[in-house]
Amino acid sequence: MQGNIQSVIRDYHALMARDLTEAESQLDWFLQTQRDRKLLFGDRPLTHSLRPAFLTETSYNKVQDVVYILRQAILKIASVHFNTYEAIDELGLTPEEVELASIPTNVIRLSATSRLDAFLTPDSFKFVELNAESPAGVGYLHKLSKVYYEMPVFQEFIRKYPVRFVSPLDHLVDGLLRTYYEEFDGREERPTFCIVDFQNIPTIHEFHIIQEYLQAKGHECEVADPRELEIRDGWIYANGRKIDILYRRLLTNEFLEIRGECEAYEEGYRQQKTCFLNSFRTKLVHKKSIFSFLTDPRYNSILNQLELQSIRQHIPWTRRIRDIKTIYKGRMVGLLDMISKNRKDFVIKPNDEYGGKGVILGFDASDAEWNDGIAYGLQNGYVVQEVVDITREQFLMKTQLGWESVPTVIDLDPYINGSMMGGCLVRTSTSNLANVTAGGGSLPVFILRYVK
Repeated sequence: MQGNIQSVIRDYHALMARDLTEAESQLDWFLQTQRDRKLLFGDRPLTHSLRPAFLTETSYNKVQDVVYILRQAILKIASVHFNTYEAIDELGLTPEEVELASIPTNVIRLSATSRLDAFLTPDSFKFVELNAESPAGVGYLHKLSKVYYEMPVFQEFIRKYPVRFVSPLDHLVDGLLRTYYEEFDGREERPTFCIVDFQNIPTIHEFHIIQEYLQAKGHECEVADPRELEIRDGWIYANGRKIDILYRRLLTNEFLEIRGECEAYEEGYRQQKTCFLNSFRTKLVHKKSIFSFLTDPRYNSILNQLELQSIRQHIPWTRRIRDIKTIYKGRMVGLLDMISKNRKDFVIKPNDEYGGKGVILGFDASDAEWNDGIAYGLQNGYVVQEVVDITREQFLMKTQLGWESVPTVIDLDPYINGSMMGGCLVRTSTSNLANVTAGGGSLPVFILRYVK
């Protein structure tokens, strides 16, 4: 998919390797700058890589086209199937999640801002989940991209290879405002925002980055814990300020754990004066079992050939773990028996978790661990997904042994705001779980202007 990208990467690494003492000096500056500018996950810099991620224009356009097609396929399936008890059961929604998703809202979109998470494969990419509820990273990437532009090795590189950067933060704010005006019927010329989540979490620094960005654009913005909100005449208030758009970073699962302490937060949503984005309806497409709908003929038969082809190429076969018969590779199989006998071909995941929690990689597990995972997944509504053939990209990194070329897993995650794709996050890892929470790094994606 990436054409001549490997020669471009070799050129970047050659610039670094030309003077490794200077590279080490730039790395020290790079890490300290991340600390100074709060580009931190907890107290950890987002990345130790002097090289960012690159996509060719052709590759970026390909991802953009596929994302649009898959989004349309999900909307089609939702419109036909998501009003049935069977679909609610297949999705794995809890009674409380159904209750919240049923609250009337002017926001039509199931998800105003989301992110599809993919792994790069030897010749393409495959999405493994849809983060439709509260995708992180947009503020970090916006600011981290600026740090790369200040770095001498990057400045020298782009003189030969011009690049452009698509800011997910620009697109996020544009998308939230568009939804506020076009769907929610918001009336404020410069609506006031509030970013709502717990305040003791590793991503708190990003909330303040987004707050600064919004303030620079002329929008007042508060950052608040959901338990500290107030409600006055149906409006949400945070730190004494009336809120027009509540940017919801608090996950529904986390809210439900403290629901009794969040009366204003819930009542504000029910009153629908403050615009909550995303709405609680996102759970309909946030569950990992949404990929079961995309890959199961019981649900995807309503799709056109282009949509079905995109699913075959870019979505791994996925099912809720159940004692059922289902179609796999064109034949009817007993699901539990089939995945038990073919553990190296599959991954088991919680239906609604993040950070790599609870994931069992069949090729890394023993037979006993795998069968225990199936039993636990059957009891707790997990999904099983066909394993993705992940490619690894070389990064020249400073290690304990010196500067080395390190094979690295690349997780390519495009952001979606409405029908538009707005930039990408890349997460890197030397393990098979490319996730910041699981210890991976985060990189901005620069698009190579003239590389095919």
